[in-house]
Amino acid sequence: MDKLVDEFVVPGDVIGKIGDLKVRIGPGLLQSKETVVATKAGVLRYSKFHKFYWIENEQKRYVPQVEDMVIGTIVEKHAESFKVDIGSSCNALLSAYSFEGATKSNKPLLNIGNLVYARVTVANRDMEPEIVCLSQKQKAEGFGQLIGGYMLNCSLGLSHYLLSEDCYILQVLGKHIPYEIAVGVNGRVWVNSGSNINTIIISNTIINSQFIQEDQIEPFILKALETAKEQNQ
Repeated sequence: MDKLVDEFVVPGDVIGKIGDLKVRIGPGLLQSKETVVATKAGVLRYSKFHKFYWIENEQKRYVPQVEDMVIGTIVEKHAESFKVDIGSSCNALLSAYSFEGATKSNKPLLNIGNLVYARVTVANRDMEPEIVCLSQKQKAEGFGQLIGGYMLNCSLGLSHYLLSEDCYILQVLGKHIPYEIAVGVNGRVWVNSGSNINTIIISNTIINSQFIQEDQIEPFILKALETAKEQNQ
């Protein structure tokens, strides 16, 4: 499969065989026994850190898969659960007990419109998706309510790239601006920094990275920071 990484593929192309059972496949790929076939046109990508293959394209409709990390918006609040918009064809179910330390007397104080960073645990075309704000170790580890900051939307391909361990965009941003980020493979990105101006610069850099070359990203950031500094003088 490694031979086709970063190459353009079309539906029907045989990508290869999965020899490592820990390898996962994502959007645009279908496994038939040991063979992996492309179901969408795009560029084949691979994340070494997550051991994850996917097809990167401009698709924006998210199809949930188990173990996906997603950003959702609370749209309904019930006694012991929440309905969450994760960008799929139907809302996801989030139990009030799917948070670290949650009990009947200690439930999360979430309201309609709040953002949560969650993990998909049930993904079936005949059932509504289910998500939890817990890692596989049943700890928060970054999952839960996202407070403050700003959420932006991007292509599913870009969100997968932002999660890769060698993401150049985030590395360059970190050199110039301290920030927090949560990336959902459902095409949603949450960013938070010390100021609204820096948050805007980070968001604009991520969005515009789809249309500019890598060697233009750092000059883009520096110019934005310089402009912001001049306006504040």
